[in-house]
Amino acid sequence: MSSFTVELLLNFKSYPLPKYIWNIAKNSTRAERLSCAASVVALLLCTALIVYFTVLAKKSDVNAVDRAPHPWNITREMWRARPSPNNATVERFSPVKLVIIQHSVSPECHRFTICAAEIRNLQSYFLDSPGLGYDLPYNFAIGNDGRVYRIRGWNREGAHTAPYNRCSVGIGFIGDYREDLTVHSRVTDLQLKRLNLIIQEGVDRGYLRPDYSILGARDVISTYSPGDNLYKAIQALDHYDTTNYRGLTCEQIQEMSEKEDP
Repeated sequence: MSSFTVELLLNFKSYPLPKYIWNIAKNSTRAERLSCAASVVALLLCTALIVYFTVLAKKSDVNAVDRAPHPWNITREMWRARPSPNNATVERFSPVKLVIIQHSVSPECHRFTICAAEIRNLQSYFLDSPGLGYDLPYNFAIGNDGRVYRIRGWNREGAHTAPYNRCSVGIGFIGDYREDLTVHSRVTDLQLKRLNLIIQEGVDRGYLRPDYSILGARDVISTYSPGDNLYKAIQALDHYDTTNYRGLTCEQIQEMSEKEDP
């Protein structure tokens, strides 16, 4: 920056700005005036570019289309899951009786790309943290975008609600639904609609009993999950079950279910 520009910036408060600039300009060389003019033009250009790209980014965000490989059923390949050390089919009860709902207590995601990234982050936490080293605990996750993300899938034992993993399907809702928080997630009608769709898929494919029971994790273990907001929503569902399963083994639950068969 020229000495003229520096002098202008340091002393412009001494006189009315237009008069001060005029006096300085008269006593400066042509090269100094050109240097100052170039600095001013560069500053204005940078300001204009910042405003332009800020407005453009906001418009792009508003008008962006939330595209996904499938309207609602997202496979592991689609969300680019890492290989799972827990992908073998294990001996478990089939079809199972219980659908246990939890929440992830993690940031919300309202678009496919963000949800896929958030689930990858969660997966890396479980795979890489000392003492864990296993895949995400749920069989499925439901994002705030209303899509169902396949985690362990059907006929795989989860790690979400011990000791009920062998006789249940675990579905985790992305977000934190505890209403005692100033800012908390709120379950949407679309999320509940997609929950019903994935449950119906399980029934149709023979992995879930037609008389399945929906529970919150807090119904069977000591936890705040799935948070009051989500818990109230699942309590209003037709298949929410008020039976006290707490303390029962999977064998006992399965035996109870078989006795109910016609």
